[in-house]
Amino acid sequence: MPKKSGGVLSREDAGSKGGGLGHKEEWLEWLLFKICVEEEKFKTLFAALGSTDGGESGNEFSAKHAFLMGTLSKCLTERPEEVSISNSFALHVFNILKHAAETLDFTCRGSSELPTGLPGIDVLGYSLVLLKDICAWEPSSSETEAPVDSPLQAEPSSSGTEAPVDSLLQAGLVKRLLKYLGELEPPSTIRKAMAKEQGDQQPAFATAKVCPYNGYRRDLVAVIANCLHGRKQVQDEVRQLNGIMLLLQQCVIDEGNAYLREWALLTVKYLLEENEENQKEVSELQMQEPILTPEVAELGLRVEIDKKTGHPKLVNSS
Repeated sequence: MPKKSGGVLSREDAGSKGGGLGHKEEWLEWLLFKICVEEEKFKTLFAALGSTDGGESGNEFSAKHAFLMGTLSKCLTERPEEVSISNSFALHVFNILKHAAETLDFTCRGSSELPTGLPGIDVLGYSLVLLKDICAWEPSSSETEAPVDSPLQAEPSSSGTEAPVDSLLQAGLVKRLLKYLGELEPPSTIRKAMAKEQGDQQPAFATAKVCPYNGYRRDLVAVIANCLHGRKQVQDEVRQLNGIMLLLQQCVIDEGNAYLREWALLTVKYLLEENEENQKEVSELQMQEPILTPEVAELGLRVEIDKKTGHPKLVNSS
């Protein structure tokens, strides 16, 4: 990973990486990132883009919004060590996520990953991807203190010395993400097992929200994971919000959410690390009844609860 140097990417820096159209596009992408993120013009530019129909059709976002969010996400994902992120930018992205989540239709299951070609859904998805990387980003020591003769001393920087993730946590990011995750139908592995048990009865999750694009559930979990890493206050917040069981339920394979199980297992690891209260709550969980998955049934097995230990065990179904 190239190291950050100087703060501003010059045309010579971009040109030294090679010529051609692709590198010109890369330079323009980084110029856009610098203007929006480091010069804090993001809110102004995002508002100026507007929607294609003035919002008359109920579509709050345009293809230009989706392009802007996708470009910023690409730059931050590819070179996090070369950028500087302000608290105000992080909070603007969070506000966009909240607005998108409140206005989008979550009754139509998505069938593709980002970009989907649907501006509102792409804005929602890219805001989550941006937040995932923002929550993993930490300011360098050179950014937390201005030089003695720096003119910034006369007017303090809005980014302050606080990492953007801390501002997001104070703004209620984790509570909001758990809310969105809890509103979704269960992962496909659990849905199939529940549907088989309930038979002709309408599943309890029939009215729940669905993922508007492939990867939505995974992205929610990934942001939570990065918020949890090394932060006991977030571990405690998840427990206090009754989010432990919800996160444990994500540790399965889910169609349309590649790597969900891997992200969920990492999330649970961060959730339990050096936190006795959370560990105690998980240890006291007891399985009320087994869920028979199609994969287990195909092997001629079923799950039973051991009456002595209270733990599940596999037995022959014959």
